[in-house]
Amino acid sequence: MSTNSSGWNYDNPTDRPWKLDINNDGTATINTYQDVQPVIEKNKLNLKEFGDKLTFGKLTNEHIAASIPLNVWEQWCKETNNDIKKDQKLLAKYLNDPENKYFRTTPTRI
Repeated sequence: MSTNSSGWNYDNPTDRPWKLDINNDGTATINTYQDVQPVIEKNKLNLKEFGDKLTFGKLTNEHIAASIPLNVWEQWCKETNNDIKKDQKLLAKYLNDPENKYFRTTPTRI
């Protein structure tokens, strides 16, 4: 239970909203939230541009394999004690999980 809350704030219009709660025990909690739907919709468009598994896409330049919302990335870092930052196999495991398919922008496994 907090005694004082700053309410939701934005550092600028494109940032994630945040609020600072001062708790009864003297500690503070910073909360953020993010609407992941815009990231997912952009990923779907990028996936469509890529093509299918056999044609390897319509793009001739480099292609981003995934786009992960910041709040999701922070959660994954917390779950893995930040190991996901330095372990590419662990990151691939998360991205290849069917529950996270909308973060990928290629139809192939990572």
